[in-house]
Amino acid sequence: MVALLVGVLAGLCLLAVALAPALVSQTEVRRAASEALAQSSGREVRILGESNLSLLPYPQVVLRQLVFSMPGAAVLDADRATARIRLLPLLLGKVEVASVTFDRPILIMSGPVTVPHLTLASFVSVPTAPSLRILNGTIAWRDAGGLTQELVSGIDARLDHASGGKGITATADFTWRQTVASGRVMISDAQAFLNGTDSDARLDLSANGSWLKFRGVAAAGDSPAAVGEISADSPDLRALLAWVGTTTPTAGGFGRFAFGAHLSAHAKEIALTPAYIEMDGNRSEGGLSVKLDGERPLVEGTFAADALNITPYGRVSMTGPGGHEWDHRRLDVSPLKKVDLDLRLSAASVRAEDSVFERVASTAVLRGGRLVMAIGEAQAWGGLLRASLTLAPAEVPTDGLAVRVELEGTGVALDRALSDIADVKRIDGTGTLEAALVGHGASIHAIAQSLSGDVSMTGSAGAVLGLDIAQALRHIEQRPLSGGGELRGGRTPFTSLKAKARIDNGTATLESVAVEGKQVKLSLGGSVSVVQRDLDLKGEASLVGPVPAAGQVGRVPFELPFIVQGPWDNAYVMPDAQSLIRRSGAAQPLLEAVRSRGGDAAVRSVIEQMAKPSPLVPTGVKQPN
Repeated sequence: MVALLVGVLAGLCLLAVALAPALVSQTEVRRAASEALAQSSGREVRILGESNLSLLPYPQVVLRQLVFSMPGAAVLDADRATARIRLLPLLLGKVEVASVTFDRPILIMSGPVTVPHLTLASFVSVPTAPSLRILNGTIAWRDAGGLTQELVSGIDARLDHASGGKGITATADFTWRQTVASGRVMISDAQAFLNGTDSDARLDLSANGSWLKFRGVAAAGDSPAAVGEISADSPDLRALLAWVGTTTPTAGGFGRFAFGAHLSAHAKEIALTPAYIEMDGNRSEGGLSVKLDGERPLVEGTFAADALNITPYGRVSMTGPGGHEWDHRRLDVSPLKKVDLDLRLSAASVRAEDSVFERVASTAVLRGGRLVMAIGEAQAWGGLLRASLTLAPAEVPTDGLAVRVELEGTGVALDRALSDIADVKRIDGTGTLEAALVGHGASIHAIAQSLSGDVSMTGSAGAVLGLDIAQALRHIEQRPLSGGGELRGGRTPFTSLKAKARIDNGTATLESVAVEGKQVKLSLGGSVSVVQRDLDLKGEASLVGPVPAAGQVGRVPFELPFIVQGPWDNAYVMPDAQSLIRRSGAAQPLLEAVRSRGGDAAVRSVIEQMAKPSPLVPTGVKQPN
């Protein structure tokens, strides 16, 4: 009995399939399919090729060579479209399309690349409109010379009605810049959404392990708005930013990233409050807003963190390859003119390599192309730090960037402070640093050439590293002609240090440098070329003898002039040769004999052989025995 019923049903289906072509005309099928295409795509369509109706395995009409009307110079066409037809209405002489599939559609845009203009109004207004599917679609851009470049390829997308016909869901998988991405949008009341009324909405985007989600309500219309929760996550933020065409400001960091906030977005303002940001193991909380009603977007935000570790981001390099000269590459000042900023960050502690800054309160304010970054006050290097950096386009456009630096460190560890600020590792102790510098130029090298301002430093209970001046002076005092003594290695303790320099157009003049210790006094003068990164200094060192007892005459202190010359990362020290000669009475007959044979030139040659320069040993290198 069952077999008989199945056979009867099968026979009726075959009979329906056989009679269907006679119930509707090819013209009616073509017209219904064209209307369905227009409803699903939101664009008028022209069918240039033939149309074929087939009934197995299900009723469908295949249309070839379709062209859609698009605004401007955009062109949208498809090789083929397949409209699936509902069987029961077809048996009743009506053509109802259930779904439309476009095969290999191509959207070609000319001129500036813009978001494709496709409207959903017609699809939303008809709850029974057929669903739309795209297979292997492409979006391309054609330049004025006729060259066409693919922007997005491999597009597989679907648009369906949901929530009983009131809502819509759209899904898409596509390839952009050789990476597969996916997206999904759900709107529970599409008509209300288009009319500017809030509707429940969901958004999901993902690519290569990174994702973005939104859950809330949204509205389109004349005043678009969205309110809800937004979150994002990426295992490698650096790779994600590179994929979208953005470079990071540092060579390190920008790894694991997470973000979450309550979003309130309206036509001219976006607020993300409260919000949190996690990156490279750091977490900060606060709020952010973006205002779009001015000449430029204005980004305002305040964040706080318990502890931040900025070590992964490394140091900002200002030198070229090899690290021995300033970078000559041209600085790009255009980002300063694209947005306005007012950002504030506070942290209980900030770690940068071996340095820890506590109770940090910092700001970054960018207005009209002028950026001011400041640390109001922080506990740094064992003392207090205040600093600011101002960057702005120079008054003369060819001068590139104008820079101003102000810094004040009080009670700081000089070795750590100078190492972090200027990569100088020759001074130990506790003291005060002050600097006020200005410069301008199209590159770091050009800024160094124009650098001007004042620098001062005081210190106590410290040492000059890499030189044992007291030992060298005692050696020279006893044996003046022993080749100038060994100045390398060791340290020269001091009880006080005072230094002041004036910088004009890339050359620093030491106005006063005085170092006093229990064994040595040292004074220094001369110049430092900031541009060439080298030293040309002259000084005088003297041994400090014990304080004579009452009624006794103290010994005359031993004094020795010297010079310091060469690159500041590999300078050498050389004692004054004529002073060595004067200290040695035994050398006088020798010099007289040389002078009688070769004159002053021969004397100078002998002196130079007696006083060979001693290069400074880099700090951190084991001293020779």
